[in-house]
Amino acid sequence: MHDLSWPGSYGQKNDPPCPPDPPATPERRRRSDALKLSDEEVKAVRVAVRKLRRAFGSFNALAAMLDVPANTLRRFANPKGSPPTGTFAIHLAAVAKVLVEVLLGGKMVVTTPVIGRAA
Repeated sequence: MHDLSWPGSYGQKNDPPCPPDPPATPERRRRSDALKLSDEEVKAVRVAVRKLRRAFGSFNALAAMLDVPANTLRRFANPKGSPPTGTFAIHLAAVAKVLVEVLLGGKMVVTTPVIGRAA
């Protein structure tokens, strides 16, 4: 039978110490300067995203080919959105089947595929 009048062992200064509190804000790591694009290159990538969206039909189709969310493409295409990264430019050039230098130089030409005609 249990004796309910006897105090338990908790709260008797024999509890294990509490773990320390985590820091309030974790430190953010800076991105490498090697993958940052210049203003002209950012503008060229944004134009390329908009051209490829028209060529593939929608942001969703292009996002499926790039394996990124469609909202990320919309944000990169928007001039007021966050700037695209160099890694994204490399993936975009691979999907567009052009050289990265052509994409970043702003000289990319996109033609829509014609269904039913031999190339």
